[in-house]
Amino acid sequence: MIRNGPRSGRAARWALLAGALALAAGPAAARYDGYNPLAQDAQGQPLYAIRSPHLYFHNVGLLQLMVSNVGVVGNPFGTDLHGAGWRGGEYLYAASLWIGAIAPDNLAYVSTGAYDYELRPPLAPVYTMYESFEGITGGDRRGFSSSGGDDDGDGLIDEDFHNGLDDDGDGEIDEDYEAIGQQMFSCEYWDNTDEARAQYPDHRPLNLRIRQRSFAWSTEGANEFVGLDYVVLNQGWETLRQIYLGYFVDSDAGRKDADDYWGDDAGELRSVDTTYVDQTILYSCTDRVSGLVRDCAQQQLKIDIAFMHDTPGSQTGGNAADDMPPGADGYFGGMFLGHTTDPFGERAPDRVQIHTCAFFSGSGVYPDGDPRNDFQRYDLLSRGTKPRRPTSQPADYRYLFSAGPFKELLPDEELHFQVAFVIGAGWRGLITNAIMAQRIYDGQWRDTDGNPLTGCWGQETCLFVEDASEPLFWFDPCDSVAPRQGPFKNTTCDHPSYWRDADCNCCTPIMDSATSCPGKETLIHWVGTVAPPPPRTSADDPRRRARMAGDRRVRVEWDNTSELVADPIQQKILFSGYEIWRVEGWQRPLGSTGPTPGDWQKLATLTADPVGIELDLADYRFDVAVIDSFVPNPENPSQPLWKYDIGRYAFEDEVGLKNGMVYFYDVTAYSTWIDDEGKVQRLSSQPAAVEAEAVRPLWGAAAGESWKDLVMVVPNPWRGGSEADLTPSDADPTGTRLFFARLPEKSCTVR
Repeated sequence: MIRNGPRSGRAARWALLAGALALAAGPAAARYDGYNPLAQDAQGQPLYAIRSPHLYFHNVGLLQLMVSNVGVVGNPFGTDLHGAGWRGGEYLYAASLWIGAIAPDNLAYVSTGAYDYELRPPLAPVYTMYESFEGITGGDRRGFSSSGGDDDGDGLIDEDFHNGLDDDGDGEIDEDYEAIGQQMFSCEYWDNTDEARAQYPDHRPLNLRIRQRSFAWSTEGANEFVGLDYVVLNQGWETLRQIYLGYFVDSDAGRKDADDYWGDDAGELRSVDTTYVDQTILYSCTDRVSGLVRDCAQQQLKIDIAFMHDTPGSQTGGNAADDMPPGADGYFGGMFLGHTTDPFGERAPDRVQIHTCAFFSGSGVYPDGDPRNDFQRYDLLSRGTKPRRPTSQPADYRYLFSAGPFKELLPDEELHFQVAFVIGAGWRGLITNAIMAQRIYDGQWRDTDGNPLTGCWGQETCLFVEDASEPLFWFDPCDSVAPRQGPFKNTTCDHPSYWRDADCNCCTPIMDSATSCPGKETLIHWVGTVAPPPPRTSADDPRRRARMAGDRRVRVEWDNTSELVADPIQQKILFSGYEIWRVEGWQRPLGSTGPTPGDWQKLATLTADPVGIELDLADYRFDVAVIDSFVPNPENPSQPLWKYDIGRYAFEDEVGLKNGMVYFYDVTAYSTWIDDEGKVQRLSSQPAAVEAEAVRPLWGAAAGESWKDLVMVVPNPWRGGSEADLTPSDADPTGTRLFFARLPEKSCTVR
């Protein structure tokens, strides 16, 4: 769908499309009609993860981001929920991967997820979103676990993508994948489904399978960005040429309840080179070209970020109605992080770099406005230009950045692409959080080949070929007068003579000292500090949630998941205790999916060694809980750990609760330890919940012969509203709450 003007017809256009297609479906409204992305199966369940109850939000950090399994990040689906929510504001309409290529007919084609929904999963329940976290069973990471990332011991690493399928044909499902961050969502989709071709007859698929993962962290300093990692696989029979991978972002900044809040935005691309000090690195090295000594503790960062923000009403063209309060003036950026590279420069760029970046508005004609066909989309991806200054005047902008060209993609080959969304208060807040996002993406150097001779003395890149019959020569990017080297015919990286310094940095890979090399040849991306994962609670399970609330009381139960997961870096369990959280007074602000981080109040801290007002964890433990399974003990493999079901622990809240009011509860875990410098370190996760997890304390059922005298209506009299009401929403158009209380436990008729 193409937007044609400042108004853009956002909600109106989507409603018209969905409504027209629903009419076309006629009486068989529950049957998938091949067009409507809001369609349902025969049981009334959504076919795609874009509507309740199958909505997926990263909500463990301060940036809450909606992700889907139809190639779209954000919320262009006509609902009133935030696409990217931060401090009450909205920042994202839609974002999607774009893949452009020249097909064998010598024509250019582009597969997109926005605005055309050409990227979709098959119509089967298994093709949904899958959630995990770093440290989960089956999600070991290469370089950070005793298994080396080979969870099932079959000699393969992360061969079973987290998708509910048996990818490696060993009879097991999702037994060996890579789990990253405090919260990870995984899904996969294709560009050649029958449904996409039916809706877009002009769409010529490239026969691609896309695997999407997104990661969020809850720890302070790392909780205002979400990373995204894409793998594009050629599952067709054609060789694709001159491939470009792009990321299209329609960012809208402002108050979601303001009219035309998207119409006064500004945008800019900035490239920032900066440094930070890593105090764990205690050596220097000598640059092989300049001869200068370099302090390796001074780590370099290169940041490429395209961002947008609301124009204040006090400035020309700004709309005061959508201004956010001071401290909530978000700058929302898309970070260009990484892609497949080739040190020879033959099949891919020899280093990570933006090829194209462009801002444009829907009110213009291409190239100043939206590209409207594959020829224009490919032209945009391959243009090779970047803006040198900010956008000129407030408008409804979107932007795209791309990487490439990738010379060719043969059948069964794949390309990788990494981006992130980051937010902060103003430019200073944005760049501060972007630096942390870049550091986490850049990751850590680890020894994954067991060879202490590889990855030493500034030689971080292995030069190898896939086919020994096609040797290649290498030109040193750090020394323009150096002769070419080669030919390289090796197809492995097991000998130190195959390794070179291609990043012009004698400090990489990181060594123990200037004279001691541990052979850390592999850079593992997406490495951030993670708190113990939160336990599963009764609020997570609809059946258990229905039993949580009583008369002015709520009982929260949880399992012991948090006590079974080792810290991925220290490789030991650091669990120290639990924290119980509650939200009261929530009234469903427009666009909200649930409470914001600032809504939560801590009720109690439970630990084995309580101090002060802390509570003794043993007093809230129940040995009658069901043992769900056994899990490996990372510190003692011969003694597995018991995994208990929900009910291992319970906490009952009776303080100040009112029947009929909405409350949210969550349980988080924290860890404390003493570092090498003798300082106490503490990590904890953020409480989070969505609206479906709300609980309401309710009056008990009346009993006895005089039950009729106990029945009551709340509020009484009803005068058009009460404190229990919520802001109207798409799913709850009135938000009104009227309670018939103390009815007996029998069938009753209200007259």
